[in-house]
Amino acid sequence: MFGSDNRHKAGEGIRLRNRSNPTSFNARIEGINYDILEELVGYAVRRAQLSIYEDFAATLGADGLTPQRFSSLVIIGSNPGISQTRLAEVMGIARSGVVSIIDTFEQAALVERQDSGDRRSYNLQLTKEGQRQLKKYKNAVKEHDDRISQQLTEKERQQLRELLGKLCGVPPKE
Repeated sequence: MFGSDNRHKAGEGIRLRNRSNPTSFNARIEGINYDILEELVGYAVRRAQLSIYEDFAATLGADGLTPQRFSSLVIIGSNPGISQTRLAEVMGIARSGVVSIIDTFEQAALVERQDSGDRRSYNLQLTKEGQRQLKKYKNAVKEHDDRISQQLTEKERQQLRELLGKLCGVPPKE
């Protein structure tokens, strides 16, 4: 948890208030008529997302890591020197949202801002601690992903990724 000076010791990761939900999400409750909702792709995707998020939070929530923060760390780690503006574009969030995320990472000694030559923009780089933590997080997220998709074959996992990509206008990989 953040202390009064909002600083973290190296190796602690990101610590936030525990926001665990005392109730477990149930994607399908017997005796409920879902009417048209059962026919809607968006509703099915949202229900799946809630189930997936719950497992993600159980896996990494104690570290204060959310899917958005994890994605941000991966993008920064894979694109050293990416600008905050470009990260906001990639993440599909407002630049002010990226600033908040980067502030949290900086306080946890995971990311550092580097001068870009433009006073309004910074380039982002993982610190050594950020690289170490990201490796740990990637392993945990891979285990989470394997767990939530365990009922699917590898071919079905690939097909699901491609189908969801189509909903976003992403062309399939060849």
